Amino acid sequence: MLNRLFNNPTQIAIEYALDATSARAHLIANNIANADTPGYKALRLNFEDILEQKLDDSGVASIGLKQTDPRHLPGKVFHGLKGTPTPYGIVYSDDRTTYRLDNNNVDIDREMAEQARNAIEYSTLTELAGRRLSQLRTVISEGRR
Repeated sequence: MLNRLFNNPTQIAIEYALDATSARAHLIANNIANADTPGYKALRLNFEDILEQKLDDSGVASIGLKQTDPRHLPGKVFHGLKGTPTPYGIVYSDDRTTYRLDNNNVDIDREMAEQARNAIEYSTLTELAGRRLSQLRTVISEGRR
């Protein structure tokens, strides 16, 4: 019974997404710190494919998109990224562009925008986790009556 409360798809997705946004924040900070390092390529994190795999491994149905019309894009999208697999996702080097003559491709404006987006995503996920725990607290406290 308790296992179902804490291991449902929503809880699992929130936990992995929180871990991934935390890891992504470290990568963004690393990119900003190496903005002046010659030859440095920005690092990115793709955790969506790992999240889908984790949810599939837990026995939960795939969270892919539903294709209701043949003209729609297919439901499962795998980005085919080559990189280093981590528990939080695939860390890959963004080597498609070079912004400077020293082959460094860190764009501070992009990194700051990514940092702001990641902070908003993390804040939203912590709010969701808090609400979920609040619901469980309400269920437990109402059971005492």
